[in-house]
Amino acid sequence: MSKEFAVREILPSVRERDREEKFPFDLIKKMGAQGLSGILVPPEYGGLGSDWMTLGLVTEQLSYFDFSVGMTLFAQIALAVIPILKAGDDALKKKYIPAICKGDKIHSFAVAEPNAGSDASAIETTAILDGAQWVLNGNKTWITNATVSDFAIILVKTDKEKGAKGTTVFIVEKGTPGFSSAKIDHKLGVRSQDTGQLFFRDCRIPRENQLGLLGKGLSFVLACIEDARYGVSCSALGVIGACIDATVKYCQERNQFGRPIGAFQLVQSRIADMAVDCEASRWLAYRVGYLKDKGLPCSRETAIAKHHNVEAAARAARAAVELHGAYGLTDDFPVEKFYRDMVGPLTMDGTANVHKLLIGRSLLGIGAFG
Repeated sequence: MSKEFAVREILPSVRERDREEKFPFDLIKKMGAQGLSGILVPPEYGGLGSDWMTLGLVTEQLSYFDFSVGMTLFAQIALAVIPILKAGDDALKKKYIPAICKGDKIHSFAVAEPNAGSDASAIETTAILDGAQWVLNGNKTWITNATVSDFAIILVKTDKEKGAKGTTVFIVEKGTPGFSSAKIDHKLGVRSQDTGQLFFRDCRIPRENQLGLLGKGLSFVLACIEDARYGVSCSALGVIGACIDATVKYCQERNQFGRPIGAFQLVQSRIADMAVDCEASRWLAYRVGYLKDKGLPCSRETAIAKHHNVEAAARAARAAVELHGAYGLTDDFPVEKFYRDMVGPLTMDGTANVHKLLIGRSLLGIGAFG
């Protein structure tokens, strides 16, 4: 069903949205109407009550046609619905979750700052309690959906003396005085996914907008980011499949030296490498979905899947561009977009080096960083 939806609704506007860096507001609404935005949402909040594996499969299918749309859907669930389901009170759940399911509300999830990227504990944005309100000051950067979101879920310091144990998560509504945003334009890839900066200047929010426990914010957002890594691994898998299909078609039709270029040994070798990467990526991603649905620990497996699948997608996209020759440089063919889109995920939700250190720590029992 999600594949049919993508062919009908996503594919016709992919090139236009990429060229114009146009956020797919209409697709958000349509995915909500289709039920895709409520895959993990309990029925009492308007969702399907389904599982992580289903969400992964849907994300893979959507990303086959447009990585930006696939990740936008996944983020709406993993970085908005799940945090509120886990830590929100009844009022917050009723206010936000049904609206997200319908595609009526868009979120942003803000952790990174100018001086805090891989080291999330280094955030400098603060929240100080003043009576019945929290007063926020600071900046967030490289935030997905920054300028299109209706609300932001943000990590801030509530106690500077306690370091990582003095962080808390809050929800900030669009239009709150002192809260503003600015778009980051002209990105290399993932152009129809909105990215920007958030600014807080004596921004006052009510105490009931606190999400989760005071001082436990860092561990909470890291768990959410781990969920997001599963989504990236599934989206990358979709891109690998798209690279293979586009390249096979081209190599069957393009003739040189009197025969299709797919008849040449080195061409077949590169396509075979793509196929091996695709199958390995598929079972790494699906295994994470299975473990998540069983409620089993899977931090290492998630890091492995995200790291491997993004690297494999980048390899597949490069091979696809090269096998298309000069035609691979124009957006008349889809492969140049695949190539550009796969650069960002190398650092998205944790860099390749961070994932290697997470994997190493799980095996050695020795942390290479704090």
